[in-house]
Amino acid sequence: MTQAPFRVFLVEDDQGTLHRMAEIVRANPEWNLCGMAANYSDAAQWLELHELDVLLTDLGLPDGNGKQLIEQTRAQHPKAEIMVISRFGDENSVVEAIKAGASGYLLKDESPEHIASAIQQLLQGGSPISPAIARYILDYFQHGETAVSDVPSNEAVDNDALLTPKEKMVLQYISRGYSNKEIARALEISPHTVASHIKRIYQKLAVNSRNEAVFEGWRMGQLSMRQQTQSSSATASQKDPRQIAQALREAGKSVGDTLEIVQVVFSLNADQTLQVLMQSGFGANDLFGVGRAQLGLDDKTLIQKLLALGFTHEQALQAMLAQL
Repeated sequence: MTQAPFRVFLVEDDQGTLHRMAEIVRANPEWNLCGMAANYSDAAQWLELHELDVLLTDLGLPDGNGKQLIEQTRAQHPKAEIMVISRFGDENSVVEAIKAGASGYLLKDESPEHIASAIQQLLQGGSPISPAIARYILDYFQHGETAVSDVPSNEAVDNDALLTPKEKMVLQYISRGYSNKEIARALEISPHTVASHIKRIYQKLAVNSRNEAVFEGWRMGQLSMRQQTQSSSATASQKDPRQIAQALREAGKSVGDTLEIVQVVFSLNADQTLQVLMQSGFGANDLFGVGRAQLGLDDKTLIQKLLALGFTHEQALQAMLAQL
C-alpha cells in the first residue's frame, strides 16, 4: 500500500519567501502542501480545522509570535514535526522556539536543496539545524542568558566554568607529575596541543609554573586532589577502560550499562568516563543521554563537555534536542 504524501503546512508573512518555500515543498512528490498562512490568526484557525504532518513556520508574524503557533501545534497535533524557518534572529527567540517544541531551525537563505534535505531529515526523526544557528544557540547555553564583560571581575568568575573539561584533565595529569609527552599519549592528542592547553591554563589561573598551576587550581576548585592517592599502575594504564568499553559495546551492552561498569572498575570521573565512551564508539546522543540521566549533568555542562571532546556545535546541539 502506497503511503499518502506528508501534509505540510507553511506559515510565512513575507510573500517572496512564502512562494519560494511553497515551491520547495511542491517539488517533492512525497509531500503535500496542504495549507499556507501569512499571519498568526489565519494559521491558528487553520490548525483548529485541519490535520498536518509538518509545520514550517516563521517566528516573526505580524499579529503574533511563532512560538505561540508552535505551542498550539504541539498541543493539538502532538505527532506533527515542527521546524522554524526564519531570518537570523536573537538567541532568545531561537531557544524559546525549541523549548516550545520545534525540532529544527533553519535560516531562510539556505539553498532549496538544503531546506528540502532538512525537511526530509525532520520526517525521519532528525533535528536539522543550520550550522550558524547551532553555534548561536550553543553560545546561549554555554554562557547563559546574562551577558558578562570580556574581562570579568574575580567576584563574577564561575570557578566551575573557568577551565574547560579538557584543561582540567591536563591540569590533573600535571598534578601527578606527567610530562607533556606523557599527557599527550594519555589523552591521545599531540604534544603541541598539550602545550596550548597548558598555556591557556597558566593564563586563566594567572600563574607561571606547573607548581603554581596545581596550587591555584586546587585553591580555586579546578583540581580534585582525591585521585592523588591512586597507584601509578592504576593511572598508567590509560587505554584499559577504553578497551573494556569497546568490548562491552561490541557485545551489545547499552551505553548506560557500559558507563556503570567502567566507572565501578576504574573509578573514573565524569570527564574521563565520557572520553572513554566516545573513544569506544558511542556517539554524541549516547553521551548526552547518559550524561544527563546517570552522571547528573545539566544541559549547559554537557554541551561544554561534548565540545571539549571534539564534537561539532551542530552535533552537540542535536544531541541535546534528541533528549527533549
